[in-house]
Amino acid sequence: MKKEDLIAYKEKLSKLSNKEKKLRDLYLRKLSTGEYQGPMTGYASIDKPWLKYFPIKGIKTDIPKTTAYGMIYDKRKDNKNYIAFDYLGNKISYGTFFENTTKVAKSLKSLGIKKGDYVTLAVPTCPETAYVLYALNRIGAISNFIDPRLKEKDFVNKMKPINSKTIICIDMCIPEIKKMKNDYSIENTILLSPLESAPKTIKLFGGLKSKKIKENGILNWQDFIKLGNNYNGEIDVEYEPNTVASVVYTGGTTGNPKGVLLTNENYNAMAIAQSESGLDINEKDTFLTFLPPFIAYCIVNSIHDPLYLGCENILLPMFDPKDFPKLMKKYKPNHVLSGPILWDFFINNKKISKEDLSYLKSPVSGGDVLNPELEISINDFFKKHNCNYNVLQGYGMTEVSSAATYTLPNSYKPKSVGVPYFKNNIAIVDPDSNEELKYNEKGEVLISSPTMMKEYLNNIESTNEIITNINGERWIKTGDIGYIDNEGHLFIQGRIKRMIVRNGNKIFPSSIEELIEKTGLVSRCAVVQMEDKDERHVPIGIIVLDENMRGQEQEIMNKINEFIGKNMADFNIPKKYIFTNELPLTNINKIDFKYIESEIDKFKFESEQLIFYDFDKPKTLKKNN
Repeated sequence: MKKEDLIAYKEKLSKLSNKEKKLRDLYLRKLSTGEYQGPMTGYASIDKPWLKYFPIKGIKTDIPKTTAYGMIYDKRKDNKNYIAFDYLGNKISYGTFFENTTKVAKSLKSLGIKKGDYVTLAVPTCPETAYVLYALNRIGAISNFIDPRLKEKDFVNKMKPINSKTIICIDMCIPEIKKMKNDYSIENTILLSPLESAPKTIKLFGGLKSKKIKENGILNWQDFIKLGNNYNGEIDVEYEPNTVASVVYTGGTTGNPKGVLLTNENYNAMAIAQSESGLDINEKDTFLTFLPPFIAYCIVNSIHDPLYLGCENILLPMFDPKDFPKLMKKYKPNHVLSGPILWDFFINNKKISKEDLSYLKSPVSGGDVLNPELEISINDFFKKHNCNYNVLQGYGMTEVSSAATYTLPNSYKPKSVGVPYFKNNIAIVDPDSNEELKYNEKGEVLISSPTMMKEYLNNIESTNEIITNINGERWIKTGDIGYIDNEGHLFIQGRIKRMIVRNGNKIFPSSIEELIEKTGLVSRCAVVQMEDKDERHVPIGIIVLDENMRGQEQEIMNKINEFIGKNMADFNIPKKYIFTNELPLTNINKIDFKYIESEIDKFKFESEQLIFYDFDKPKTLKKNN
């Protein structure tokens, strides 16, 4: 197909109605299964060869025109006796979930929260988080999810631009919130203890109590709930298309965190993708959720989807990655969304060596690249322990509400991150020209999906950089390099972006570099990724000192760590520091990150935190004693 013919054909496809698009997808499905005979164009976004893996029912399904809460209620209102949450042994039914969401909605309205208001949540993974999420959704307000470990400056940056005057948080946030008074005033601070829904036996025999703080301006959870007792007004707003439901934060290609606006349609499209893809997920199945709720991977994939599917969601408010094997052994979940390092811990734990894994139906690995060797080891382990499934990979980003591709049981292929969901489309393009490439050709991965964010929060420039319009369709530019084979499987080859994922936490090197340079102790610096045997990927600081500062490396490293710890979450602190004479540059005078990473690979499992190395003379290596 000639280039001009391809462009014209894509423009024609973009003008099809939803009904016509579904009919075309059904035709393409029969074409890919061999039921119909006909030529393929050679372009994945047109041929959609992945459709053969999905049931016809899924392709025909429409995304409900309702709120995120409305979708769950409509689906589960006749199943109120089903268990929605297992929280530390306390079983909470769907009926109780609906009732508690109503109570929270009334209390929010009593506080004066109205449609379009932003309410900030710095909370753990617990039932109350779900109550607040859907209560806000019911009254038309917007949940603004942030990491409770943030410092005062970050709280201000994520609340002030949206005029968020109410925050619901755990006690660890209070000291940082108090510091905000000079920069930003909060009207309502609601303290949520992760023990609110814990069984009485845990509180009694564990000696644990829901912490209460008696201070002006701080409202404890139970007192907050009482506010709604006398509220008799309306709660639920009418559904309006493309209305924002939540804000979650991520980093763009520049490494700066951005607010991602997710709509009701984004939530609901993901739930439809999960429920109608032919996955072996059934009502009353158990779903283990330990991910933090300030990421889309949790609130969309691990809370909204299981509730829509009628699953029993096992919620964990605190999580240590090394406890993953113990938790799996204890709860024996049918479904779990995890990451490569956790599956590594799992298969190498002696307590799991004799575990019968026949209960596992969808063992998912996402959030980071799963290397081929570990994938083989996990699948071998599963097979030997009676699990009927391979490890299922997914691929996506916050800007598409988390997963855009998924490994289905009937579409597994080693090293692949799966196939696009049936309502998604993926194209591989030349990063410079946006011209689509053919099967097995490597280029930038573009995603078009009903789960695509509305936009970045207050950031039109970055929105226009990541969302591109090609032949009448909106596409997200992922910044990742990959290819699609003739069967529709996506393979990711590397990242254009520099983001580091450390134990599931996203780290943005440019933010760390900026802080290091603010100390005034260094001449130049760079932060890069290095593989680590314990944490898989960690940040490494490369430091160039002024002449008058040399000889003080240990003291400077300590001061840098202290400064980063005061301004960012501790997981941003580099695992190692390499002091060098100069940073290597490319031929256009930019820091050569690729060369740095290739050189520091030789230090990957060294225990020393401080290393001296001359990048101009690679053979020169001196470790501190």
